[in-house]
Amino acid sequence: MWPGNRSSLLEVLTHISLALLEMDYLAFFVAAVLLSYESCTTVTVEGKHEDSTVKLGSTMTLECVYPKTATIIQVSWSKEKGKGKENIVVFRLPYDLYMERRYLSRVNVGNVTTNNKSLIFYSTTEEDIGFYLCSFQTFPYGTWEKRIQVVRSDEFSSRVFLDPQALEGSRVIESGGKITITHWHDPNIVVNRVVWEWIQIDHVDLISLCLNSAMPIYGSDYQERAKTHCANQANSTLVLWNITFSDSGIYRCSFIGENGNDATGWTKLTIKSNDPLVSIQHIVYITAAAIILLIIISAIVTTIFKHRRKEKKERKKMNTFCVAETQLSHNYGESGCHRKVNARRQKNMATFEKIEEPVYVNYND
Repeated sequence: MWPGNRSSLLEVLTHISLALLEMDYLAFFVAAVLLSYESCTTVTVEGKHEDSTVKLGSTMTLECVYPKTATIIQVSWSKEKGKGKENIVVFRLPYDLYMERRYLSRVNVGNVTTNNKSLIFYSTTEEDIGFYLCSFQTFPYGTWEKRIQVVRSDEFSSRVFLDPQALEGSRVIESGGKITITHWHDPNIVVNRVVWEWIQIDHVDLISLCLNSAMPIYGSDYQERAKTHCANQANSTLVLWNITFSDSGIYRCSFIGENGNDATGWTKLTIKSNDPLVSIQHIVYITAAAIILLIIISAIVTTIFKHRRKEKKERKKMNTFCVAETQLSHNYGESGCHRKVNARRQKNMATFEKIEEPVYVNYND
C-alpha cells in the first residue's frame, strides 16, 4: 500500500509521466540531430567535386593560386587517403616550412609569389594518382581550398576527347575585358546537369556546375570572376570577366540529360594582348642596357682623355723647361737641354769611333 494519501500518489505519477515524456522528447531531439548531421555529412561527401583534373606525367604541376588579396597565414598540401589525408607540405608564413620526408627528393613548391604555391612533381609514379587538396588559411576571408584529381593519361584522354570539327567558332577578344559564351542544346532533352570547363593539353579546370537547376557551384579559380545560370532552359550562358592572356584555350559546355541524352558545345577563345609591340618591361630592359653601355663607354673615353691630357701636360712642361734653359744659355752658355742632347750624341760617336779604331797585331817574320 502507498504510505501517503491518494493525491500524493497522483502527483508522483504525474511527475514520473512528465519525466518519461521529457525523456522521449530528448531522445527524439538527439535522434533528429544525429539524422541531421548524417544528412549534412552525406551532402558534403556527395557534393565533392574536382576543381581541376590533371594528366599524370613524368613531370607535372598542380596549380594553386589564391585569387584574392588577403593576409596569408598558412598554406598546406595534402593527399586524400581513404577517409583521411596525408600531409605533403605545410607553410606557416613567412619562413616555417614542413615537408613529408618521402616527398623531399621529388617534390618542389613554386615560390613565385606568396599567393602562388603550386606543387611540382618530378619522376612521378602511379602511386601519385589520386586526389589532392590545396588549402590557404587567410585573414580576413578564412579558408580557401582547391581540390585536384590526378588521373592516368588514357583516362584523361577519354575525359577531354576533342573533335576539331565540333568547334562551333573561335572568339577573339582583348585582355582585361569581359566575354559571354552561350551554347544551345536540343529542347527535347531534359537537362539535369550542365558543366562548363576550360580545356588544356594536360589539365581541365572546372568553371561552373549546375545540378538540377539548383544554385551553381563554381570552381575555386572562378569563384570571383564567373557567372552562369542553372535554369532548365534550352541554353546555357557563361560570363567571364577580368580576362587575361592565360585564359586562351578551349571552353566546353556539357549538357547531361536523362536516359543518356547528352550534348556538348565547344568554343575556342583567343586573347589578344592590348599591350604595345614593345612592352614596358622590354623598354626598361633596353633602357637599363643602354645606360650600362653608356657608362662603360664614358669610362673608357674618360680614361683615354686623362692619359692623353697627362702626356700633353708632361710635354708642355718639358718644352717650357727647355725654353727657359735656352734663354739662360745666352748668358751662361749651353743650355741644360742642349747639354743633355749633345752629351748623348758624343756618347754615341765615341761608341762608334771605338768600334772603327784599327787593330794592330805583332807579327814576327
